[in-house]
Amino acid sequence: MRNNQSKGKKKPVLIHKPYQKGRAVSALAAKRGLKVLVYQIALVFIFLFIGQMLLVESSPLRIVLNLLVVLGFFMLMVNEGSRAGLDDVAYAQIALNRTVDGKPLDDKDLARCYHPLKGVFTVVLGMLPLIIIALVFSAIAREQVYTLGGLPSWVQGYERRADVGLALSYYHETSAIGLEAILRIVIRLLLFPYVNMAGTDAVGMLLTLERLSPLLILIIPMGYAVGYLRGPALRAQVHGAISTDDKRRKRREKKAIVQRKEPKNLV
Repeated sequence: MRNNQSKGKKKPVLIHKPYQKGRAVSALAAKRGLKVLVYQIALVFIFLFIGQMLLVESSPLRIVLNLLVVLGFFMLMVNEGSRAGLDDVAYAQIALNRTVDGKPLDDKDLARCYHPLKGVFTVVLGMLPLIIIALVFSAIAREQVYTLGGLPSWVQGYERRADVGLALSYYHETSAIGLEAILRIVIRLLLFPYVNMAGTDAVGMLLTLERLSPLLILIIPMGYAVGYLRGPALRAQVHGAISTDDKRRKRREKKAIVQRKEPKNLV
């Protein structure tokens, strides 16, 4: 039964056709980079809504759930990049045909054509503001220390005594919110699933994540670059499907002609 099913499922036919190689760096790639940045910011808000549901006590379950979320959003970016890569390859093949016909290509045409590194440039340029923030924070990040909690109300009466009040004055010391604290909030939001996996009590692990934040914030957006690289293969599938449909149509037409030529039995 399985053998029959495997025989029935045929691999898609791939027909690769040449295309005009474009430019990796262009205004179009920069415009697409802004879209990647918008996606990343949108994911932060989504994490804020679903983050509490991913904070479970079981560490293995918490890690698996957050990894699934990261994988899901990564595949979302892969699909987005695949569409862009497919469109660019299709345009690049049309552009190549134009050059064969002797028609020149301008800068806008070359910017529109496929280039394997265009996806990477799109992601890096779009994420550049967040990368700069992460680089600054990773350079100044220090291990967090917990501050002392507030004093119970019944102790306040003893604070009037000089010997006791001096010893308890440390509890009332406050520290101003500096650049490190502000950037930590931003980076923790960008690293929400990874922070969930580490756990809020793992101070050393959190510091490691913060030091690696310039790389970690690129994991999900790089799905766009991975998907963009699939452009030529996806276009080859389109050509293969068209060729397969043409062959089937010709076989049906040939069969219909044969049937018309066959003499009909008269009863």
